[in-house]
Amino acid sequence: MIYIAATVQIEQITGTAGSETYTYKDTTSGTRYYTTDSAVVGATTNPIPIPTTDAGKSGSYWVTHCINVTAAPTAYIKNLRYYQTWTTSPYDDWTLGTGGDLLIGVSSATVADAKVFTQGFVSGSYDQADGVQGTYGYHISGKGAENHSYYSGCSAPMSGGASTITDFSDVDNAYMVQSGQVVAVGTGRSYCIVTQVIVASGATQGDKTDKNATFVFSEV
Repeated sequence: MIYIAATVQIEQITGTAGSETYTYKDTTSGTRYYTTDSAVVGATTNPIPIPTTDAGKSGSYWVTHCINVTAAPTAYIKNLRYYQTWTTSPYDDWTLGTGGDLLIGVSSATVADAKVFTQGFVSGSYDQADGVQGTYGYHISGKGAENHSYYSGCSAPMSGGASTITDFSDVDNAYMVQSGQVVAVGTGRSYCIVTQVIVASGATQGDKTDKNATFVFSEV
């Protein structure tokens, strides 16, 4: 018997729900946070202002990612998780101002639960990022229609639907994107996640240092 490992790729999702675009991402074609719904990396248009609205805070448009299993393993992959490693908080490292942060959408009521139970959402619950282009993005945990429809609809989301990314800082403390078997048969896409940069008063203008985001899973 031979064992065939899965081939997966990270994708960023943009565009209108129902006709969205999936853009391949790797270490040379990463993700940039804008005040527009875009998967382009190198543009300098639509930066995040310091700050303009929402009680002294300004957000990027939220960003949606998933993984795509393009070559199936012999059996299947399970327990898809996600984390980012920071030596200091995004507030300090990116000098985002008091109250600035990098957020990730959550559906559980506690950080501990978010590391065990599925936090991601099926592609049918994809919600296109929106806001006032060039000015600010609607917050994941915003009010009324100005929020992420999946996370705002969860029964007991933590902190109104979002948590700081530093709650999920390494492989042992990773965010659970999708527990159990990730793709039912062969190839296909996983559940999705959303992240968002919040900029507050006192932030420092300029391009920020790149950071690595990691998806991990088990093959059986």
